[in-house]
Amino acid sequence: MLRRWMGFLLLLGVVLAVQPGQRLPEFALLDPKGNLVTPATLRKPAVIVFWASWCTVCKAEFPGLHRVAEETRVPFYVISREPKDTKEVVLEYMRAFPRFIPLLASDRDKPHEVANRFKVLGQPWTFVVDAEGKVVALFAGRAGREALLDALLLAGVELP
Repeated sequence: MLRRWMGFLLLLGVVLAVQPGQRLPEFALLDPKGNLVTPATLRKPAVIVFWASWCTVCKAEFPGLHRVAEETRVPFYVISREPKDTKEVVLEYMRAFPRFIPLLASDRDKPHEVANRFKVLGQPWTFVVDAEGKVVALFAGRAGREALLDALLLAGVELP
């Protein structure tokens, strides 16, 4: 019964989240160098991944995502949806994934607030964005390599 309930909640979350064809919600976060990142300043196409430092699925998924980031040279922006993940925790965690661009709190936004604007209910949640800033694919849970590569093709990425 609990399993069915969890499946229903995940499905509901996917239905409520930012959908393919929609523009990214507004946000203003900082990259590790202190540069402000907004939907207008994202290098596009791009991948946005919501995660948490304690998430076991994220830990299992990140090496594969990182390989895709290395192979395609597409920017992967990672945003922790865990309010307790401090800047120090995020930057230490990301040392193992140098191709990822962690987005951190600014004086205008907090990462978990941005996750709420995307209507993200769990982690990892991955959004693939095209050059116009529209979502072309959403993965609630683990994003498989082939499905992610297909989504990048939809976003206009020329794969190697």
